[in-house]
Formats: sequence, C-alpha cells, structure tokens
Amino acid sequence: MEQSIRVSTKGRMRSDKYKTEEKEIIEIKKADYLGNLNLLLTFTNGVQKRIDFESIFQKFAKGYYEKYSSANRFKRFVLSSGNISWGKNEDIIFPVDFLYNHPKAKQEKEEVLFVI
Repeated sequence: MEQSIRVSTKGRMRSDKYKTEEKEIIEIKKADYLGNLNLLLTFTNGVQKRIDFESIFQKFAKGYYEKYSSANRFKRFVLSSGNISWGKNEDIIFPVDFLYNHPKAKQEKEEVLFVI
C-alpha cells in the first residue's frame, strides 16, 4: 500500500513579521573593586561602567542581607556565568541588564595610547 503526500496550492507561506529580534547577550566579564561600595564593571560588549552600589543596597538589601553592604563583605563578590553575586548561595544577585542600564551608572571612557 503506497501513501502519497498532497500539498495544497492554496497554502500560505509563514510571514516573518512575528519573528523576534535577537538581542545581544550582555554579561559581566570583569569587576574591579574601587573602594567603598563602588565597582568598575566591564561587560562582554567592551563597555565599562562605574557603579556605586550604596543606594542599590539600601533599596534592595534589607534585613539579613544588609551585612553585604559593609565594605569588608561587599568586596568579596563573585563573578559566575556572566553575573555578579554576594554570598555563598548567591544571596544577593542583580540582573545584568539592571546594572547595565542603571541610571546612576557612569560609563568610563577607555583611553587608547599609541606607541610609535
């Protein structure tokens, strides 16, 4: 018994209007402690931003998590999977896009030196 497939001539091609744009995935590549609650974050797209975490920790790190706002514990951050966190079990972790687009983040300019 032979089977055949019939394709309708009235079929429509799927439109691309529902395709979503692929966004660039930005991760934290490097973090440098600058003192107090300030970090210089370098993202995978090359952008560097200086972020003062004092107001961020005041707003989001309450109760038990306030201990990470002391300079001694703050500088023990961990970079893993393109993210930054504090604590053994990632007690405090902020979305990368939150940090990248934070209104108080100051973009640092890279200085390029040419040696001739």
